[in-house]
Amino acid sequence: MRTVKSRVVLGLLLVVFYLTLLPFVVHGFGMIRVGLSEDAAQQSYLFADGQGVGNLAMLVHIFAGTVLVALVPLQVLPGLRRKYTRFHRILGRVLVTLALITGLAGMTYIPLRGTIGGSVMSAAFFLYGLCLFTAALMVARMALNKDRAGHWAWGLRLFWLALGSWLYRVHYTIWYLLTGGLGSEPDFSGPFDLVQNFAFYVPYLMAVQLWVARKRRAHTGALPTRP
Repeated sequence: MRTVKSRVVLGLLLVVFYLTLLPFVVHGFGMIRVGLSEDAAQQSYLFADGQGVGNLAMLVHIFAGTVLVALVPLQVLPGLRRKYTRFHRILGRVLVTLALITGLAGMTYIPLRGTIGGSVMSAAFFLYGLCLFTAALMVARMALNKDRAGHWAWGLRLFWLALGSWLYRVHYTIWYLLTGGLGSEPDFSGPFDLVQNFAFYVPYLMAVQLWVARKRRAHTGALPTRP
C-alpha cells in the first residue's frame, strides 16, 4: 500500500513539474528563435551585433540548459532506474554532456558580455556554471570508478544544479505572486534580486550536503563494530 501511494505521489509531482516546466521550455526555444534571427540584438539584451562568439555561447547555453532541465527528472525516478538500467546509463551520459555544455557555454558568455545585473550577478552566475560543470565531471568520474556512494551524492548535486534555471524563475514567480515584486528592479539591482543571484542554487547545495552527511552517518552507525 505504501509503495502504491509513493508512486502516486511521485507521479503527481512529475505531472506538476512538467506543467510548470512548459512555459520555461517554450520561452527557451523562443529565445533560440530570437537568437537565430537577423535582428536578435534588437529583440533581446542577451544578444549583440558583432558578438558572434558571445551570441553562439548564449544559444548553446539556452538549448543545452533547456533540454537538461526537461530530462533530468527522469534520471531520479526509482522505477526507471531499477528496471531500465541501460536507459539510466545512456540518459546519464546525455545529462552529463548537456551539463558540461551548459556550464561551459555560460562561463564563456559571462566574461565576454557580462550579465544585466552587473558584477554581483555575473560572479554568482559564473559560480553556478562552475558548480554545474564540476558536478557533471564528478558524476562521470564516480561512475567510472564504480563509487556508488560518491556517484549518488554527486548525482543529487547535479540534479538540483540542473534545475537551477527553472528554480530561478519559480522563485521569481512565487515572489511576484506573494509581494507584487517587492525588492525587485528591472535591472535586477533590488535587494531581492541580489539575494536571488545565489538563492536559486546555494541553499539547495547546502541541503544536499546535509542530507548526504546524514545518510553517511546513519550508514556508519549501522555498521557492526569490531570487538
